[in-house]
Amino acid sequence: MAEKLSPPNPPLSDGVISLRPFRADDAPDITAACQDPEIQRWIPIIPVPYTETDARRFVLMTLQAWHDGTGYEFAVADAATDRYLGSVGLHLGPNPRRHAIGYLVAPEARGRGIATRAIRLVTRWAFERLAIERLALWTLPGNVASQAVAEKAGFRYEGLVRNWESDRDDRPIDAVMFSMTPEDLADAAENPAEGPADAEGPADATEDAPGPRRPPSPRNRISGAPPIARYPRELRAAGTRAAPFVEIAAISDLTPGSMRRVTLADLDLLVAWTADGIVVTDDRCPHMSAPLSIGELAGCVVACPLHEGRFDLRSGETVQMPTTGGLDADGLYHSPWSPSGAPANPEPPSRKLAARRLTRVNRLRYYPTRTRDGRLEAQLPILPE
Repeated sequence: MAEKLSPPNPPLSDGVISLRPFRADDAPDITAACQDPEIQRWIPIIPVPYTETDARRFVLMTLQAWHDGTGYEFAVADAATDRYLGSVGLHLGPNPRRHAIGYLVAPEARGRGIATRAIRLVTRWAFERLAIERLALWTLPGNVASQAVAEKAGFRYEGLVRNWESDRDDRPIDAVMFSMTPEDLADAAENPAEGPADAEGPADATEDAPGPRRPPSPRNRISGAPPIARYPRELRAAGTRAAPFVEIAAISDLTPGSMRRVTLADLDLLVAWTADGIVVTDDRCPHMSAPLSIGELAGCVVACPLHEGRFDLRSGETVQMPTTGGLDADGLYHSPWSPSGAPANPEPPSRKLAARRLTRVNRLRYYPTRTRDGRLEAQLPILPE
């Protein structure tokens, strides 16, 4: 059985955040945080509606767990003001290979790296005090922000675990599993992640929900690693949520403002280093599938080599419809146009004209990307060789 521990005194801190036991006066802040639709979405066992009574019950539960030695839940607080920012907890299993960690960050505290800092503090303390052999962290499949945080904190992606947890209606739901071993902890300490602050969505599913019982800046492990551009969450490519990361290029082969095609299996990928950072999408124009990699890149906008179409690699939106016109992503028809400004020559009715009127120019789709050990990797729905 794991050693029964007392809360660290002084509290764990890195100078930006402090980790301390919960107090009764945290209840209003916990209640406010748990009104967030994203927290309610990604922690499906949290009570909805969430009341201050639920928060007080949660605080008492965490203090009892400390007393019994069954779990160690910390309030994440601002190191200067002691204001509640979120929570991070170590949930004990039956042996040193079955413990897990979970967290949540209040909406107003996101985007500052709070979750990554909290996880690092807890993992170092937990591995030292509890002789942990494997620490698990899992998220719901769509929780991309928490998955990015897990990797940035040094956890390794393992795969999709089916029917791992239950939702509010007691239906089984899948989880994306990450883990950390003592070797991973040492590696993370020697190769700390760099890059902008975490996207930091709400808690992953390992979190003891604050009430009755339920992570683009991926991990960069080289100095001077190029930034990874963020993209709209809803434009993530199909089949990538639980797909493995696959090496697609060496960082040394990429330069700012460049584009290149990478072909793996049946995927032709566009790797573009835009003004916002690197993006990976399909190397085909959303209009007629021409390779965007031989077009022109200006900032974040790529011009198709055919028909004058222009597409924003930051948002996935069409900036300029192709000269042939057609339907935009929302189904609105755009007439043909001429680059010279002259009216386009009208076409007589034909099957070709009907096809153009029904051709939809969809939004771009993105493959989640990270840098690791001098390599660019992307989550791809293919089996690596």
